Amino acid sequence: MKILHIIRNPNDATPLEIAKAQSKEHEVAVLLLHDAVYAKPDLTSYACAKDAEARGVKEQECVDYDRIVEMLFEYDKVVSW
Repeated sequence: MKILHIIRNPNDATPLEIAKAQSKEHEVAVLLLHDAVYAKPDLTSYACAKDAEARGVKEQECVDYDRIVEMLFEYDKVVSW
């Protein structure tokens, strides 16, 4: 199963812990929005390009809004935190 976790709060460790645990049995990716673009998860992760640009973050692999919409349909499950 493919699971996409959408994370907005970089200070809440629970979503990343759950995503990491799920990655042992499933294909998991993390989409970082808002201030979460500052996070550096140990999983496949993408940052919203506009949010990263607004915050001066350049270390993340960025995706635009069109790609985010595509991702919502590519994954079997989408969890928003």
